[in-house]
Amino acid sequence: MGRAFFIASSAFLLLLTGCRNADTSSAFESERTMFVMDTAVTIKGSKNDTEKAADVLKRLDGLFDRYNDTSDISAINSRKGTPLSDETADLIRQSAELSEKYGNEVSIFAGDITDCWNIGSENPKVPSHTEIDSALESIANADFSLDTMSFSDENGSIDVGSVAKGYALDRIKSELDGDSCCIVSMTSSVLMSGSKPDGEKFTAAVRDPENGSKIIGTIRTDECFLSTSGGYERYFEADGKRYSHIFDLETGKPSDTDLTSVTVICQIGIESDFLSTLIYAGGTENLGEHLKNDDIAVLAVTDKHEIYHSDGMDFVPEKDSGYAVKEWIDE
Repeated sequence: MGRAFFIASSAFLLLLTGCRNADTSSAFESERTMFVMDTAVTIKGSKNDTEKAADVLKRLDGLFDRYNDTSDISAINSRKGTPLSDETADLIRQSAELSEKYGNEVSIFAGDITDCWNIGSENPKVPSHTEIDSALESIANADFSLDTMSFSDENGSIDVGSVAKGYALDRIKSELDGDSCCIVSMTSSVLMSGSKPDGEKFTAAVRDPENGSKIIGTIRTDECFLSTSGGYERYFEADGKRYSHIFDLETGKPSDTDLTSVTVICQIGIESDFLSTLIYAGGTENLGEHLKNDDIAVLAVTDKHEIYHSDGMDFVPEKDSGYAVKEWIDE
């Protein structure tokens, strides 16, 4: 299916039922909402944890926003040569490692496609073939050094939309108070941390990709990171055609995939974020290998209203949802 590039925060993910305070029957001690990284965020947990999480998100939003002239990513893209924060350098290195491990179907070094389609702005557009070819040529010729954290010339730019939320959740997890129960929902990526006082698992209701007011089933899970990718939330329409935010880097156009939604569960936030995009863009052609990966759990929804999920995933389908759970059979 080619290489894909995820533009920004995307598919709304999950309805969450959380943990309750260990000492009372009330809800979380603290709940906070904010808007960072181009997405709505809800944080639930102890007062100390919610404050820590909010501080991490505000700091990283300032570092990773490519449209903020003072951000680290903007400094790289404008070739300012400004020293980067340790967190930005760490994000870039981890992203490069994921591309090396799983293939470069998802790349943070393809910001020229972001600029070409302009989907992240108020004025998205369908670019000309010449504009697409120019962006793809720049991406192909880009040479980024992990040693100097810079491009060698004017080719290439960075957009970390495919990994930023997952990485932020990793950073939050590292600063939480041990086993205390905390949920951080960044719409398409979620951290469910700690243990529920009642001993029950966390639950996440997976929404219908075609109708966000409905759900197609519920996932039950222990502490983990979850990310969902799909082309149905961030898009624009022109001349009666819908253009989604996840791109094929071989064509420079929205990914042509027969999947409508992919949810990935694992123990590393940046990896769940990266892989949900990669698997979505790869379609059912490459789905089998991911369903067999014991390090992650995957739930994929097809455009034929079929649901496939990893054997180890605790998924309960919704009755009369119009979707059928199927067993994956290798051809």
